[in-house]
Parts: sequence; structure tokens; C-alpha cells
Amino acid sequence: MLKHYIKLLFSVLLITFSFAQFAKAETVIRVVDWQSGVGGITNAYADFIKEFEAANPGVKVEYTQYTVTTYNEYLKPALSSGQGPDVFAVYPGPDVDEVVNAGHLVNITAEADDEWKSWLGNNINIPELSRNGNLYLAPQDAFTEEIWVYNDMIEDLGFELPAFGDSYTVDEWVAIGKAAKAKGLDGLMFGPVESWCVLDGFANFVNQQNDAYPTDVLGQAYDGEISWDQPMFRDALNAYKTMHDNGVWRADSLSMDYQVQAWGKWIDREGVGIYCNGDWFISSAPAEYNTADSLGITMMSYPKISSDSPMTYNKATGTNLGINANSPNKDLAMEFVKLTNSPSASMTFAGYGQIPANLAAVDMAALAASPNLLFNDGIKMLATEGRNTNIYYSQAEPMKHLYDGIMEMFLGVTTVDEVIEKMNKETGYSG
Repeated sequence: MLKHYIKLLFSVLLITFSFAQFAKAETVIRVVDWQSGVGGITNAYADFIKEFEAANPGVKVEYTQYTVTTYNEYLKPALSSGQGPDVFAVYPGPDVDEVVNAGHLVNITAEADDEWKSWLGNNINIPELSRNGNLYLAPQDAFTEEIWVYNDMIEDLGFELPAFGDSYTVDEWVAIGKAAKAKGLDGLMFGPVESWCVLDGFANFVNQQNDAYPTDVLGQAYDGEISWDQPMFRDALNAYKTMHDNGVWRADSLSMDYQVQAWGKWIDREGVGIYCNGDWFISSAPAEYNTADSLGITMMSYPKISSDSPMTYNKATGTNLGINANSPNKDLAMEFVKLTNSPSASMTFAGYGQIPANLAAVDMAALAASPNLLFNDGIKMLATEGRNTNIYYSQAEPMKHLYDGIMEMFLGVTTVDEVIEKMNKETGYSG
């Protein structure tokens, strides 16, 4: 009997030891971003995770996507509590300053090896992901941000498509919106609950009128260095007011987010165009309008204030990844992020319809000759001449006041003059 108990005890200890060894062997790397709904990112990361786990036995990568509107509700409390993920994206702008200043991000410029830096190329200095000359967030995909329209819907309303990259004027969009409304449609789907949808478009309107381009006059205005009471800012506000008041987008757009609601309704063909769309959604476009022999979607720049306004659109990075400086798995986290910046990762992104940010080691001509016609047009938009607008700023409070002012203007509770007066006050302009 004693011999039986000793044998049983040995078996229990052996099983316990085995489970302990297994638990000890499995390391979990948590990765999070705001790319919910972007199929190309999801598919590319699935490949990266498979490759990374195969190269690192006993390591498991858990990847979670949030929407833009819910992401910071998770991320900032998690970081503050010390329970943050090992790898995470940060929305460019004021959030970068907040997270860097709190000591949550690894300085990639200081810690990346020479191979990784060679892959990054000029992106090692990309302003929206850097602070004080150091890169803190590794770029993943690149994009132009513009308007997309269904070709057949535009033609059905009796309008001709502009030349590639060009756009309609504000007044032409008003006409398109009215023609669309007569058929129970929207001219443009719009999701202004996500503030970038409002602020990015505003920046483009400003730069159409910016005689000092490429000087960043919007940044100067946010800093209180120049007055908001100038035609370039007034015209930008009036362009928004004209489109809103004339129903280019539906009145209840003001309660819509972009990434799920506006995009989803455009996918369902409730609107002719989608406002503030970007190449990061190429992989999620309706397949029947992006076949190997036919493309039914046209990319164009932002609405033009007048017919002689220059084309304006945003060229920037899409998602990004940073390494948690306080992660117990920092070295593994860095290796995972490095993998996503590799030349092979660039081709993986491209294979899923995402324009890779790191193009130094990639054949651009080969990229623009893929079977994905919409992807090819995304590459062409990157090369199209136009005014590239800075859309990422660190001045959080002035940006919030501008967003609130525009939304209040849409609601009819404030005027263009009042928004301008308020912005001069909030930015401290005293000239």
C-alpha cells in the first residue's frame, strides 16, 4: 500500500512539475491597436504572428483590435495601472506626447539595431511618430487620405468623374448631394464623431488657400502666432458650413463614427462617396467594385473651395506599433515590432492590399502592377502632385476647441465669426 501511495505521489508531482514547466515556458506577448474592421491589417498580422511564434517556441502572441473611438478608453487606463500591453499603437498627435512623457514607450532610434534602421530608411525621422528627434512608434502602412466614390453612382446622377486625383468643388458637391438626395441617397457619408474626420478635412481646406505653402500656417495658428481671422481659415469654415447646410451628408451624420457606421453605410451604397477615406481600407472595399479586370471606385482629393484651388490630400502613416518600456518581455516585443518593419513584412502588407510604409527595399513598380486595381491606384495617389497637409498636431486643447466649434456650427448654435473669435481667444493670439 505504501508503495502504491509513493507511486501515486510521484505521479502527481510529475504532472504538477509538467504543468509548471509548461506555464513557465509559455510567454504571452499582447499586441493592441485601433484597426478594427481593417481586413488587410488583420490578415497581415495573422501571418506575422504565425511566423514569430514559429521562430520563438513557447511564445504566444495575442492580438486585439479596437476601433478609434474605443481604443484610448482601454489603452490609457491600462498603461497608467501598469497592466499595459507589450506592444501597442498610439494615435499620432497629442497622445504621442502624453505617452512618451509618461515613460511608456521605448526609444526605437536608440535601441534598434542597424538592420532594423536600414529597413526604416527615412521613416526613422518621421515627424508624427517621433519626439525630440527620436522615433518612438514604428510605422506599419502608408496612406493617402482622400474621398472615394462609386463610379456608377456618380454617372447615374449625371456627373462626369474628374481626372485621377482631382476633385469636385464645394458647389459641385452641393449639386451632387442634392441629386443624390432626390434618389434617397447621400452625396457623402461622413463620420464626424471621430474628430479627425473633421480636423483633417479642415486642414486641407486651409492649405488650398495657404499662399505660404508649405509653411504650416495651421500649426502657427494653433500656437497663437497668427490670427484665425484670415480668409484661409474663414473659407475653410464656410466650406464646411456650405456642405453641411446643403445636405451633402445627412443631418444625423453628426452622431456617426467613421470606422464602423459611415464606412458601413457607404459599403451598403447609401452614399455616393465616403469622406476622409484612406488607403488603409483598400482591403475592405467591396470586392465586386475591385475585380482583376474592372475598377468601380475612384479616388479623388478633398473638395475644392474653387475650381482653381490646388489638389490637397493627406500622405501619412496608417497604423503604428510601439514597445512598452515597462514590459517584462521587452526584448521579445522589440523583435515582433522589428519583424513588422522587415522587407518581407512590406510584401505581406502589399499582398493583403495595405500599402507598406517601409518602401526602401520594395520594388515600387512591382507594387503598382498588382492584380488589386484599387491598391495600384493607392500607390498612384502617393505619387500624385498635390498639397500634402500635416494632420497630426500636439496642441490638444486648441484642436478640441476647433472641433467643438465646427460641430456647434453644424448644429446651428454658433457662427463662423464666433468660431474665429473663440479660436483667437483659446490660442492666445493677441496681435
